[in-house]
Amino acid sequence: MDDPATPPTGPTLREEAERRLHQRTRLGGSGSSDALQHELDVHQIELQLQNEQLRETVLQLEQARDNYAALYEFAPVGYLSLDAQGLITDANRRAALLLGIDPARLRGRSMAQCLAPSSRGDFALMRARLPGSPETLLGELLIQRPQGPSFPARVEARARPGGVALLALIDISAERAAQDHLLKLTETLEESVNQRTARIRDLSQEFQTFALAVAEDLMAPMRRVPAFVHVLQQDAPELAAQHPEHFEHIARAVTRVEMLASALLSYTRASAMRLRLAPLDLNRVVLEVRKALHHAGHAVHVTTEPLPTVLADSTAMQLVFTELLENAAKFAAPGRPARVHISVEEQDTKYVLRFEDNGVGFNPRHSDRLFAPFRRLHPESAYPGAGMGLAIARRICARFEARLWGQGRVGDGATFWIAWPKQPTVLE
Repeated sequence: MDDPATPPTGPTLREEAERRLHQRTRLGGSGSSDALQHELDVHQIELQLQNEQLRETVLQLEQARDNYAALYEFAPVGYLSLDAQGLITDANRRAALLLGIDPARLRGRSMAQCLAPSSRGDFALMRARLPGSPETLLGELLIQRPQGPSFPARVEARARPGGVALLALIDISAERAAQDHLLKLTETLEESVNQRTARIRDLSQEFQTFALAVAEDLMAPMRRVPAFVHVLQQDAPELAAQHPEHFEHIARAVTRVEMLASALLSYTRASAMRLRLAPLDLNRVVLEVRKALHHAGHAVHVTTEPLPTVLADSTAMQLVFTELLENAAKFAAPGRPARVHISVEEQDTKYVLRFEDNGVGFNPRHSDRLFAPFRRLHPESAYPGAGMGLAIARRICARFEARLWGQGRVGDGATFWIAWPKQPTVLE
């Protein structure tokens, strides 16, 4: 077995030398049968072969050196070499172009002289840190040309033996200009968003004021209609006796309008009510709402798992729970007591509350209509109401950046979820 430490070129040279000597002898050369002379001839040929290989290796190294020198010279990054005193000993064309100085005049020049006064201190600190740092140091310096404006450059510095430092310079003027432009655009966008937000807030306030005024102004004359109908019945008893259904239609219409106006008032007030965040025990909320429903005559059996304490407004949260539980009581299945089970799942940034009832349910294709104001999924004759309760609950949740949604199946109950943030933000 060959010794692994033996260079593989030895036997190859020997074989080549033997081949050439044999060829020379065969062609009529003065071959010798003396073993010593033969060995000398072979060794001489080996030396000639080694010289040929060395010349070829030197030529390859010179070509590689020239290639790397060309890559260095024409690189799109400025490269400089500094001595221990911070004087430039070498620089490529890009570095000379960036510094605005002829390459021949750069050698022996202090690198600090090529910097703006505001960056010379940073450069001195970078040089001081270089000898003890095995890694490349990064920084940004302001380059000052002899003529023309200064510009920012990204600098990478690495230490070499003998106090030599290698620098790479990259012009980041375009990058800085783009960042400044983006910053201005961001500021302009923020100003525009603030203006639009203020405008939307003003419009929202204006709409709320308008809705309150309309509802209140509508309620006032509606309250007088029953009195007018009563007077009419007394003044025209024959008409009342002949067409009692007309008076019944009027009474139902007035009741309906009053109910819609009252629902509009409730929705508008929910949108405008003042909210205050404070720790709120949801178990306490359920207890208070359950008492209120009992006094109001709403028959619904509520069971709960242990509920968390959240950041919320007490009045607003009680209103949300009331609307959801009243909805379950209203849409109870015939012949089956209304039941609601409340549970919770804690996630990283929110609590997900679940309200599961055993009522009549609804068609899941129409789940989006559940929360639209005055929209109904069931006939009014069977389930009277204004169709505003769930809209009010969702509106209140939205003001805390919470989310309310529901799913159901016809005849198989409904489930509503509230995703309540652990750190809610009150929105106007």
